[in-house]
Amino acid sequence: MKKIHIAGGGIAGMSAAMYLSKKNIPVTIFEKSSKSGQSRHGDYEGLENWIFNENTPTFFNNIGFDFSKINLYPINEFYVHCENKPHLVVKSKKPFFSLVKRGTSSSDFDNQLYQQCKRSGVEFRFNTPASDKCDIIATGTKKASAFVRGSSFSTNLKDQVHLLLGEKFSPKGYAYLIICNGHGTIATAFKKLKNGNADYLNNCKEYFNRMDIAIVNEKDFGSRGSFSFSSGKIKTPIAIGEAGGFQDYLFGFGMKMSMMSGLFAGLYINGEKANAKLLLKRINKKRRISFLNRVLFEKLNDDSMYYLAQKFSHSNIPLSILVEAYNWNFKKTFKWLYFKNRYEVRPT
Repeated sequence: MKKIHIAGGGIAGMSAAMYLSKKNIPVTIFEKSSKSGQSRHGDYEGLENWIFNENTPTFFNNIGFDFSKINLYPINEFYVHCENKPHLVVKSKKPFFSLVKRGTSSSDFDNQLYQQCKRSGVEFRFNTPASDKCDIIATGTKKASAFVRGSSFSTNLKDQVHLLLGEKFSPKGYAYLIICNGHGTIATAFKKLKNGNADYLNNCKEYFNRMDIAIVNEKDFGSRGSFSFSSGKIKTPIAIGEAGGFQDYLFGFGMKMSMMSGLFAGLYINGEKANAKLLLKRINKKRRISFLNRVLFEKLNDDSMYYLAQKFSHSNIPLSILVEAYNWNFKKTFKWLYFKNRYEVRPT
């Protein structure tokens, strides 16, 4: 049987590799870094529970990963902050998302996926550029229309999650502080640099320092992303993850979408083309909805954001509101037809 070559050893590439390996198809991953997760910084990210309806264990098992060997931390409560406004508390009986720590250590998400892939027989070639004959491209984005600036740090503070909104902290984006198991991540993700001299990350740090949340001995990091929207059609080689535009355009909860694009590629290469096409159709609907949500979000000013955050905070079913925001219907079909040719999410 032909060995499948995958360019990129991130979570999308490893998801495709894991599925194929479970089907007894030999896989080699070419990764330019020396370790899986080396591009991460010990920062925390979230696996959402509102875009796709599978529960988290089922999601991992469908790909082939053993859920019991992955460290996740469910989040049922977080705080929302806007400048010069009282902070809000949002609570849910069911978790909004589960935190995972990104990086190379034994407790990090990337390393845990890598170890499972290795045990399944996936071959990794680190420090090796991808060949020209790869079947799957999972190398991330080469464009830059969204920017992330952040810091990781150690702390004795209790576990907590905060969301910051507004031009001072993250123009056309969001900022957050996550503290979990003695590790902290503070970051701001913004689309446009309205003021090239503005230090959004420092603004966030100063805000939390005023709340007696000390951020010291931190290690700064930076990354970039793209809002480019691909056609979503099947082409070879198959581009997945950010390389194929598989992400959540609103708040960046794109880990599940990225991994599901890897599952789609695995299904297709394994000859399960009908199932692959159904899954791709489902993923593309969610991408279009997140695109529309991004369009609407960028029209909000700081006061409008706070007003919506209040509605969200006062709701008894905030998670259901998020689920509904990602459901496809005829109204959203017409919005998509209107916006797709009039509004372009592109590098700025």
